[in-house]
Amino acid sequence: MDSEQPAPRRKARHRAHNRPGRPYAVLLRLSNEEKAAIDAAAAIAQLTATGYAAKAAVAAASAAQAPGAATGDLRDLQHELFAARRAVVMFGNNVNQAAAASNATGQLPDWATEAVRLCAAAVARLDEVISRIDKKLR
Repeated sequence: MDSEQPAPRRKARHRAHNRPGRPYAVLLRLSNEEKAAIDAAAAIAQLTATGYAAKAAVAAASAAQAPGAATGDLRDLQHELFAARRAVVMFGNNVNQAAAASNATGQLPDWATEAVRLCAAAVARLDEVISRIDKKLR
């Protein structure tokens, strides 16, 4: 048996009721942790858990922030980050090769300048992706 007791009910603020009532209901199935998170957020907002869940769902759907709505954007950002990571790894290999050549000959290879330029481009690309992520989070 689960010894958890339900959270004490808090008095919710009065809200305007639509008359006639809304014709649709949506059933949510939640884990204990999810229910506790909604209860806590609802208490802060001074709403019932049902009212809070309804407002949150409608707000998310209206703002095109519903689960799955941003998946394409996130996938694009993920691909950009993978490409930037690949470029940085390649630059690391180039640095190792340049160091080995420099140790052997005492001079940097001619291609080292181009490798540094490519690294700077990869860092600029990372900065752009980070900026896009930052804009989405604001």
